Amino acid sequence: MKTETHDVVIVGAGLAGLSTAVFLALNGVRAVVIERNASTSTLPKARGQNPVSMEMLRVAGITEAIRAARPPGKPGITSVVSESLTGKVIYDHIAHRPDFSKFSPEIPGMASQARAEEALLQRARALGVEVRFQWACDRIQEREDDVGLDLRDLRSGESSSASAKYLVACDGIRGAIAEQVGIGHHGVGHLKAVTAVRFNADLSRWAGGNSMTIHYVKNPALPDGSGILVSTDYANQWVGNFSADPDRTAQETRRLIQILLGVDDIAFEVTGETTYNYSHRIADRLSTRRVYLAGDAAHVMPPTGGQGGNTAMQDGFYLGWKLAYVLRGIAGPELLASYDTERRPYAEIVCTWQAANLAERRDMKNLGTLLGEPIDHAKMMFGYLCADGAFVKLPNQTAPSITDPFEDPADPTGFPGARVPYAVLSAGSASINTRHQLTPQFQLYTADSAMAQAAQTVADRKAIPQRVTVVDSVAPIRLAPDEAMLVRPDGVVAWRGRSADALALAYDQVLARE
Repeated sequence: MKTETHDVVIVGAGLAGLSTAVFLALNGVRAVVIERNASTSTLPKARGQNPVSMEMLRVAGITEAIRAARPPGKPGITSVVSESLTGKVIYDHIAHRPDFSKFSPEIPGMASQARAEEALLQRARALGVEVRFQWACDRIQEREDDVGLDLRDLRSGESSSASAKYLVACDGIRGAIAEQVGIGHHGVGHLKAVTAVRFNADLSRWAGGNSMTIHYVKNPALPDGSGILVSTDYANQWVGNFSADPDRTAQETRRLIQILLGVDDIAFEVTGETTYNYSHRIADRLSTRRVYLAGDAAHVMPPTGGQGGNTAMQDGFYLGWKLAYVLRGIAGPELLASYDTERRPYAEIVCTWQAANLAERRDMKNLGTLLGEPIDHAKMMFGYLCADGAFVKLPNQTAPSITDPFEDPADPTGFPGARVPYAVLSAGSASINTRHQLTPQFQLYTADSAMAQAAQTVADRKAIPQRVTVVDSVAPIRLAPDEAMLVRPDGVVAWRGRSADALALAYDQVLARE
């Protein structure tokens, strides 16, 4: 039996796995991706990329591919609670959504999970990543210095063994890797079994012309009084979603679709259906020493709110540079502990937010009582503050509240552990957009040219990828005139201070260098 040796093996070629592979490669490490299916996703699943994900995808170089994957129609979103497609609108989510342009330069994407995975796959391959479809990882064994893997080519049946310095488990809701390395999970658990029915119908007379349409239908004639109608990547293809019932007949299914539509005399063709569970589940930890969980392997949530796929991709963004820096010797292994410290609390927040949305939009009162009302959308997306992690706290910086770990994104602090404030800075005749500056390297902002030169000397001496930007004023990013700000490759503020000596010490702390 042949044995392979790799730096990183990623199990799963979904949004989390491919995102991790891309950001590892951009930072100089090519992983091998193992996927048991024959291709990336082909079914209508999660849709939409929030502005934070679009910032990340800009770093990856695929924002144009995501924009090109927008479904047919006008570049707009319809998301409402209604009595049916043609019935009364009870609540309009888009009309009440915060103005995201205050917090990010990116507008949301509208690509489906299938099209986003295609774009990530193409980018990963262009960066030299090896992706093996129809391969299975049957078993892993975490050891002191590596992870052993039993692999199998599902086409030939041939087995092989491999070892990796690190393994990223993106093996989804039913994945076994977390259990194999002793990671448990917690949460509310099973929430609801639903059936998603795909059908073809010309609904343009009632649906409007937006590229993305979703109706959360509240109607007592539906099972449990609620259902969902959502558009797909293809004109006139739709998905109706309602509580599962194994005894439901095809005729009863057609009647439920008519209730979702609010139209009895419309022709439509049912093309398939899938039954699955809504769940609320978070891993007790996101990592061991050499195994890291991402995507649904780490956090499972209902789709109400559209953040599951976004959180999966962002896991790869936050983990990729850290793994690569450790493997390249830029950082010490202890940097990797910050993945769990920083990301798990956020996963808890997002999973609970989506489950609270489910309770609200589908009248699940018991669940709503357990979880409370959904928190502010913009605060959750743009205002999260890490309580601890790979950054240097200010001397007077207090830890964020466990129950409310957010800052006001309209009034950012610029504190270490927060997102770099979204601002457009002047640098002579040039304009610098802080969120468009993100690259696979650290960013340092200062208004002092002497500090800029000294900071670059520090980075050169320590062999740390860094770009220094001298701006006319640092006030827009909430600094005093003589302060500098260091921003990590993932856009989190790592340090702010006044001297190159302090910067050198900060790099050692942030990157866990001895």
